[in-house]
Amino acid sequence: MKKGIEKRHLGSWGEERAAEFLRRKGYKVLERNFRCPAGEVDIVAWEKGVLVFVEVKTRRGLAYGYPSEAVTPAKRKRLQRIAEHYIRRRGIGQEIPVRFDVVSLMVSKEGERLELIKDAF
Repeated sequence: MKKGIEKRHLGSWGEERAAEFLRRKGYKVLERNFRCPAGEVDIVAWEKGVLVFVEVKTRRGLAYGYPSEAVTPAKRKRLQRIAEHYIRRRGIGQEIPVRFDVVSLMVSKEGERLELIKDAF
């Protein structure tokens, strides 16, 4: 991570790192920052026959807990509604399996720690 990156850019930077990380793991990134009336999901991807909605959480420290802890029950419900919108809008059949993953990115002076939580909820 570049030194001095502004807090407001940390999330975008983390999403870019997460997309690269997922591609290296064999995911095909279909869309980034998909928006609909229910909200926004960071990454929509395809992995081994599964449509995956990925929430990315980036933190510089533990003052607010681990990044993945920010995916609260309310956020999970919102992501499920966003997924429903995406599936309807793209005309995807209901028979396609769907999964929700979380990429947790912790950034410190020592470096980066990326963690993929598959089927997070």
